[in-house]
Amino acid sequence: MATGAIVLGVSIWFGGRTVRAVKSIDAAVQKIAFNGPPAKVYLPDRDEFGTLGDHLNRMSIDLSERIDLLQQEQSRLATVLEGMGEGVITVDYTEHILFANSAAGKLLDFDPQEATQKPFLEAIRNHVLHEAVVQSIGGNTPKIQEIEVGENHDRILRASFTPMQGDPCPGIVIVLNDFTDLRRLEMMRQEFIANVSHELKTPLSAIKAYAETLQRGAIEDEVHRKRFVERIEEQAERLHQLILDMLQLARVESGKQAFDIHAIAVSETVKSCIDDFLEPTQSQQITLTYDPPNEDLFVQADAEALRHILNNLIDNAVKYTPENGSITVRWRREYEMVVIDVVDTGIGIAAKDQDRLFERFFRVDKARSQELGGTGLGLSIVKHLALNFGGQVGVSSELGKGATFTVKLPLAEQESRSKQILPASHPTS
Repeated sequence: MATGAIVLGVSIWFGGRTVRAVKSIDAAVQKIAFNGPPAKVYLPDRDEFGTLGDHLNRMSIDLSERIDLLQQEQSRLATVLEGMGEGVITVDYTEHILFANSAAGKLLDFDPQEATQKPFLEAIRNHVLHEAVVQSIGGNTPKIQEIEVGENHDRILRASFTPMQGDPCPGIVIVLNDFTDLRRLEMMRQEFIANVSHELKTPLSAIKAYAETLQRGAIEDEVHRKRFVERIEEQAERLHQLILDMLQLARVESGKQAFDIHAIAVSETVKSCIDDFLEPTQSQQITLTYDPPNEDLFVQADAEALRHILNNLIDNAVKYTPENGSITVRWRREYEMVVIDVVDTGIGIAAKDQDRLFERFFRVDKARSQELGGTGLGLSIVKHLALNFGGQVGVSSELGKGATFTVKLPLAEQESRSKQILPASHPTS
């Protein structure tokens, strides 16, 4: 009887210890499952349960360290992806968005955080891009495609679709690059080559035609040969001027042209430029005047470049101002800038053409411009010279009511005015 009682008591004690150990281990496991590691179980006995508790504690610590490393790695990866200029989107095999960085949101005009876990087409309403996603998931092969986006399809994105590893494919990674500026530059380069070819071809064709005519017997014609030679000289000069303008524009655009920047007296430069145009304006009965302000103004610029700016603007006004018209150069201070206006009473410029007026080779009236001998580069040179000095150019005009070309240049500092350099007597070619 006593033996049975002892056995029963021992069994109850062992059973209670076992239950407590199991409950302690179960509580630790649940804590790990719901709250994450580390979670520690304390079992003082060195039996199988104690050994199991030690293993569980070591596993919890190791798991906690691994989770911390993964979180740090994920944080670094998220920082890198958010700092990328390229847009990155990950899509799973069900076409739901798993991740999208800020750059992707800007490129495709959607909120990356709100788009997470949403169907791709619902978050990013671009059917061409969605079709490429479907094909990439189904085909399990990388692909690259250019896609037009934006309300007016005016932006070009280059999208690369890379399937994730796995069979079947668990999803894809999309990388987006904005190629809009690159395509625009390529188009400008093509237009530039076409324009240069055309501009060079015109005078060369004329020179060739006159030369061939002389060779075929016109050189013996005393009445016409002088006129033909004069035409050849005119076209050669036009070709020479075009090449000089192209070389100068290339130097200015490349930033390799050296400028001697000092405080330049605006009034002295304007007077010198107007003197250069007195003869042609008088022969065309055009009144050329200047309207100075009540104070002496100086700009921080290169003397020859400032002459080139004013000469180009005045020359342009002379070409498009009819007889009995007028051209006025005026300038004034506007905060920390000097504003120079060249105002004419010429034929004017339509509003639709004003935005492109400073582009290379752009002409409002091509026939008239070629007849007058323009290269189509003068205003573009003016723009780039002004930009080099921290200034800007603009135009305001109405058809039949003349035009006002405006150049804004930085006002020279007071202490630098004593070091001013007066403009040279001849403009830069």
